[in-house]
Amino acid sequence: MPARNEHLVVIMAEATRVGREFVEWPLHITIVPWFPTADEAKLDAVMEILAARHQAFEVKVGKIDYFGKKDKLAVNHIEDNNRLRDLHWEVFHSLEKNGFLIHQKDHLGEKYKPHITHQAGRYKWPGEVVNISALSLVKQIRQKKTGVMIKAVVKEYPLATRGV
Repeated sequence: MPARNEHLVVIMAEATRVGREFVEWPLHITIVPWFPTADEAKLDAVMEILAARHQAFEVKVGKIDYFGKKDKLAVNHIEDNNRLRDLHWEVFHSLEKNGFLIHQKDHLGEKYKPHITHQAGRYKWPGEVVNISALSLVKQIRQKKTGVMIKAVVKEYPLATRGV
């Protein structure tokens, strides 16, 4: 099964472990969507530096809204205190500066709307707190026979803890 060699960076909003494979996403906040890489060692080094520059913080889950075709995709907005947006900007710009070109730029930068997509009856309540303590690097692998996209958490990059 050949790897498509594409990654994305997310914040996991529910417990997951490195190495876990899934078809249906755990609850998460996308920081940057899919991008290809031919140099995973360089990507790892860039991600280590990015995580070390940011301290862990919390965000509040906001109101429910609907995205997508015919507004059928239920999401919770994130009540952002700009730290999440700053993290998005730095990850986006650092990856691009280092040659990791992001696909689907329609919702990046000024158009970035941090949210958690509801998944099969799993969602967060408005007012809940999500701890932003690590960046998760997810890799996508296409199943040859079925075309199903299997995703896997390949590494977590802990953000600096307060007081460090």
